[in-house]
Amino acid sequence: MRYLILLFILFFFGAPLSGQQWFVGIETAWTDSFVEWRLYTEGAIEEEEDLDELEATGELDLRWKNQDNWTEWDYEINDERGQIAQVSRNRPDQWEARGDGGLVTMRPRWNNDLTEWKITGGSVSFVFKSKWRNNLDEWILVDDRYGHFSLQTAWERDPRQWNIYDELDEEIPVNIKMAMVFIATFYSSPKI
Repeated sequence: MRYLILLFILFFFGAPLSGQQWFVGIETAWTDSFVEWRLYTEGAIEEEEDLDELEATGELDLRWKNQDNWTEWDYEINDERGQIAQVSRNRPDQWEARGDGGLVTMRPRWNNDLTEWKITGGSVSFVFKSKWRNNLDEWILVDDRYGHFSLQTAWERDPRQWNIYDELDEEIPVNIKMAMVFIATFYSSPKI
């Protein structure tokens, strides 16, 4: 009988017990600046019913805030930490994310087109792009082989707050998700 109860618990609550982070939103910490972001995961929503009282479960912060240097970022989500940085100053459109899931590379799929990206980490590779070329309010994962992932601004033409629709397989590490969140927010936001 105990075996059946344990099996029932694992079957119905297996995703939360696995430690997976399902992203649900990201917003700027301040209304007039894009250097500090607060990230929300599914666990934060389940624990708090009043959205005004919701606490962030992660952060994405510009490393050199007072130096007008937008090339290095740090992130933390619960117990996972990592960095996102430009590969070199000569190639401002090539990025790397390093975290517990290893190295993830982010490069434009086409030359001089910052609306479609190839994101590669380990043995998986994704194409992540803006749904429209002239409006960066919505970003989508092109291939759904590992599930669905997209971001959409909460308010049209306002990149300060994003809804994240994360239905990726558990095997996709946090740093790949952070790479997609970073590309969408970084290239859709002013540098102030």
